[in-house]
Amino acid sequence: MKVIKKLVVAIVGAAIMLSSAAIVLADETTASSTTAGTTTADISNVKFETAYGTQLPQYLNRQYSFNGNKIPVPESNYYYITVFLTLSQYAAYGVYPSTADNYIDLSKTYGNDGKTYGDLLTEQAELYLERIYIYKSRAEEAGISIGDEEKNTIEDVIKQLNEQQAKPTGSTLETILKLHYGPGCDEKAFRSILENAALASKYTQKYIEDYQVPENQKKIPSITYALFYAPSTATNDEKSKAQASASEMLSKCKSIDDLKTLGTEAKTAGTCRDAGTLPVQKGKMVPAFEAWAYGAERKEGEMAVIYSDEYGYFCVGYNGLVDLDENEKKDMATNALNAEVDQQKKDGKYDFKRIEGKAGLNNTIVVVFAAIGAVALVAIFAVLVSNKVKESKNAKKPVKSTIKTGSKSSSGKKNTGKGSGNKSGNKSGNKNGSKKTGSAKPENKPASKKSSEDPVEE
Repeated sequence: MKVIKKLVVAIVGAAIMLSSAAIVLADETTASSTTAGTTTADISNVKFETAYGTQLPQYLNRQYSFNGNKIPVPESNYYYITVFLTLSQYAAYGVYPSTADNYIDLSKTYGNDGKTYGDLLTEQAELYLERIYIYKSRAEEAGISIGDEEKNTIEDVIKQLNEQQAKPTGSTLETILKLHYGPGCDEKAFRSILENAALASKYTQKYIEDYQVPENQKKIPSITYALFYAPSTATNDEKSKAQASASEMLSKCKSIDDLKTLGTEAKTAGTCRDAGTLPVQKGKMVPAFEAWAYGAERKEGEMAVIYSDEYGYFCVGYNGLVDLDENEKKDMATNALNAEVDQQKKDGKYDFKRIEGKAGLNNTIVVVFAAIGAVALVAIFAVLVSNKVKESKNAKKPVKSTIKTGSKSSSGKKNTGKGSGNKSGNKSGNKNGSKKTGSAKPENKPASKKSSEDPVEE
């Protein structure tokens, strides 16, 4: 039960954090009144329709259905808002293009297929909306329900939202909810969707806990590597230099310990893109890397130079088979769950679709509204990689990486950790006087944005 409680806390905590990112209830430009030493922020000029910039509204009010039943429009709006704010966090640090008010620029294209960041927003929002309905459905089929502990946690969140945002602005909880999520959201709806989130979380946790790793997958190859970056798009000269560097390193290695040492030194010196040791799960690495790791002829201590179109030349060493650790088991369980869901979708068990046209918020009488932050969704669904994301033609990633100050962004520009036009990425500078929270810099890029500049394990 402790695991469930922590997860629910993460869900609602992220909800409050991301909501605050959209509407800050007091800043330098907002008028306020002081009574008995208490400052009350004026939010009368903040409106839901303009709180998130000028581009997002065209993506809101979309009607979806799940297994023939309409999904409340405000619920779909919530997912669009959540994903939009998450993408905007990366835009504030220069990872994605931003608008003048420091939100993600949805009109810009990414990749080579002409898709826009608006398309990415739609794919991710639909993914989260669909999956929470699927996991909720599976939970109900399995007879799983939330208990008093989760409900009490949800009540605590409602209270916290009221204390931290409603009272300081002299407004009601429902006013705050409507500002954040639209006119269809009230306290009852907010609590209801928190319960749905907790139920989806509880189901995925139980699935992961009960999952039995197949006997032939309990051990996986461990590979030490050094990457000399020269993908298929590199020039012939760049490829030749990378191949020569990888071959030279291999010639100096009498053992894999030498490869570890030389790889670390080369990475520190900047002469190779990345280096390290990692376990290789099937389906998680680029094909050439995985094929070598799982080669039937592999012998412990064997080393070689291999090439992948996605990254270039790897100097690799085979450490033998290692046991899956707990995180890898959870990852494998999550992949199995996603595979089951994908197959059931193909078999017609789950029918999620968008109904053409837009629905008016005012026509929604009974609303179930989401209050799950995108960060929490990652925690709930672990490695939730959908086919929609994979269709973007971006390659699988063979090496772990994180965004760090001074690293290169996907555009090739040096990422200094500064926001676009602001000091820390926390001011939006929009006309409503709202601003984004100065939250910590994201540790990882969203799964859907796969950069050939920064190899990342998928």
